[in-house]
Formats: sequence, structure tokens, C-alpha cells
Amino acid sequence: MKKDGIILTLVQIATGGILGLIGGWVCLFIFENFISQVLLGDRVTHGFWVGLFLLIAMCVTYGVVVVGAGVGMRFVSQKFGTDVPLKPLCWGAFLGPPAVVGLLALLNVPWEIFGKPNLILAFLIPVLKMLAYIVSLPMRGWVSLGLPVEIWYILAIPIGAILGYRIATVEATDARMEQI
Repeated sequence: MKKDGIILTLVQIATGGILGLIGGWVCLFIFENFISQVLLGDRVTHGFWVGLFLLIAMCVTYGVVVVGAGVGMRFVSQKFGTDVPLKPLCWGAFLGPPAVVGLLALLNVPWEIFGKPNLILAFLIPVLKMLAYIVSLPMRGWVSLGLPVEIWYILAIPIGAILGYRIATVEATDARMEQI
């Protein structure tokens, strides 16, 4: 049973990553090559409209990637005999890439912006520095090896999706236990 769970997780990560990547490429092709060049062309040059178009393109692309990866992962889990609800799967997938952004931000925190520390900050800043270092250690190792950070973004969606539905399952179990 445990071996099937590990295989299911690995297949879900691979499927979610591949489908998310394909969905992102399709949206990039549609928005950049078809809509931006063919439909809009040089007609839209004002900053507001270009910004609005980019915002719409990013939101649609992110949505397609998250839902595409989530549906693919749900399909894989059904083939393994597990029914995974789509809603918590998409919640987790949606929060995966922002977590990578947070880890990347922890690599270069300018601690000197806090100025001259008072008593509370004198105690709190070293603790926060150590926590930030420990939490960002996998990312530090990855970056120091010179590996592309984009791989983290690709894997963040399926890993976040798995965490999303597993946490939702734990919360549902806890809620049922409280009712008993």
C-alpha cells in the first residue's frame, strides 16, 4: 500500500508538471503569437492597454496551468483507485509557485533595512535570519549548483496540489473526529 502511494505521488508530480508545462506553452503561443501579433499587432501601444492585456494573459495562463495540472493529477489518482477532489487540488496548485517566489525572496533578505535594533529586534532578527536560512536551504543549494530555478516553478504546481488535497483530507478527517 505504501509503495503504491509513493508511485502515485511520483506519477502525479510528473503528470502535473508535464501538463502544466504544456498548458503554459499553449497559452504562451496563443497569447503571444496569435492575439498579440495577429489580432492586436501595432494597434495597441498605450501602456494601460498593454498592461491590461498582460494581466489578462497571465491570469488566463496561470488558470489554465493550474486547472490542467489538477485535472491531469485527478485523472492519474482515479487510475490508481483514489478519488481526489478537484477543489483542494487546485487550491494547492495555485499556491505552489508563490511558495517558490517566497523561498527565492528569502535568499537575499536585506536585514539591514531594520536599522538599529531595539531590544525586541535585537532578539528577533537573529532568530528570523536563522529560520530564513534553514527554510531556504534547499533553494540555496539548488542555486549554488547553477541549476535552473524554473524547474522549481514547474514542480511547485503538482507538489502544491498534492499538499493541498492531503491537507484538506486531514482537515476533513479532523472535522469528522470532532463530530463523534
